[in-house]
Amino acid sequence: MIGRARSLGLGWVLLAANACHPPDPEVASPGSAAVGYPGTLLAPAKLGPDVQWEQRVTAQWGEGKRRSFDAVLSKVGDELLILGLGPMKVPGFVVRLHEGEVDITVDKRMPESLPFAPRYIVLDVQRVFFPWIPGGPPRDGERHHLGDGERVTERWAGGRLIERRFTRADARPPGEIVVRYEGWHDGQDAPARAVLDNGWFGYTLTIETLVQQRL
Repeated sequence: MIGRARSLGLGWVLLAANACHPPDPEVASPGSAAVGYPGTLLAPAKLGPDVQWEQRVTAQWGEGKRRSFDAVLSKVGDELLILGLGPMKVPGFVVRLHEGEVDITVDKRMPESLPFAPRYIVLDVQRVFFPWIPGGPPRDGERHHLGDGERVTERWAGGRLIERRFTRADARPPGEIVVRYEGWHDGQDAPARAVLDNGWFGYTLTIETLVQQRL
């Protein structure tokens, strides 16, 4: 199941649309070199069944900064689409991953542009909602995986994914990304609520999946 196996991503769409400036992964902490936002994107065809989800995303960063917006996430065949909705549900941004390439379409009625690479958007979506550890998970307990310089730890209870953690083996960036999941229901691929706490770059995303369907 997609959800059981896993967004700065959607948050970047939101924050850009509001002309805000959260911490930039390309900007290093004082006294260190820039490291970007590490991680390897997975081909959409390997992410499981085709789905479409309607979501509500709330981003928090800095000292009390907070924004919310609506989004649609869909995975069909070898394509992953992230649609950020502006006022009156008008599409503001479309981020597309297809055949290994990431591109973005911006509604020309909106003067703002994304302050970060579209790849970061897709990477966080995949971190939250899609499989990162090969093989079947345990019903209860933890499992671990080291690949591409990244340690991933998952915690499962009753056959449901409860928590996922990402750390870099070289500690660049230091700290960890933690994703916590709540509200699993039978027959659904995503939890009702996922909270991503990015300790690498200092923001929190709460993603509520309001409507979901298999395509």
